Amino acid sequence: MSGTAKMYDTTLVPTKQEIASAWVGPVEILGSYRLVDTVDGEVGIEVLIAKEREGRFIQIPFSYRSAEISPEHTISTLEHGVLGKRWVTNALGDPVAVREFIRTILSGDDGASRDDGVAGYLAVRGTGSEGASGAASGSAVGEVELINVGRQRVVGAVEIAGEKKFLKLRIPQVLQSLRHTGPGHSATSLRLVAPHPEKPGKELLVAEFNWVE
Repeated sequence: MSGTAKMYDTTLVPTKQEIASAWVGPVEILGSYRLVDTVDGEVGIEVLIAKEREGRFIQIPFSYRSAEISPEHTISTLEHGVLGKRWVTNALGDPVAVREFIRTILSGDDGASRDDGVAGYLAVRGTGSEGASGAASGSAVGEVELINVGRQRVVGAVEIAGEKKFLKLRIPQVLQSLRHTGPGHSATSLRLVAPHPEKPGKELLVAEFNWVE
């Protein structure tokens, strides 16, 4: 398990539902899964799971910070009843969030637990990488540099065991079966997956990772 996310029984203004609907359109929030900032513990990382009007499962990756890191990737601000003002960022535009997705995938880790005991809506896990020496502990995954950021994909670079390597991380908005990811598309072996919450025996592709030469 990648760590434990601290939860607060408090108010949020605006709500996550309101922020998500403004960002991607009308959706019904079902729950979320979380990762944690394993280095400083300062950045909250949460991926909301929702259903569109058409009934498709989608995911909406957010990070939460006490200060803005990039106006370009800021989605909203909110007032947290305990923590005060927080900046809600597209997680693909947050180098800490991207680092934790990479670490989880390469080390074969699970998503974070919650200190209130509530299970994540998706039980995500990384596939692991035999070639990522030392990454199993997370210690080999260093700072991330973001080069090209979109809503579903980021291209950048990461320091792995002291070596700078270029990468591409994709977090698809629409969650689909690993075997049905689109015409002509084959998922990389480095990925984040989860059991389908409504179809036993089916596995969802949650995120995929590639090294870029």
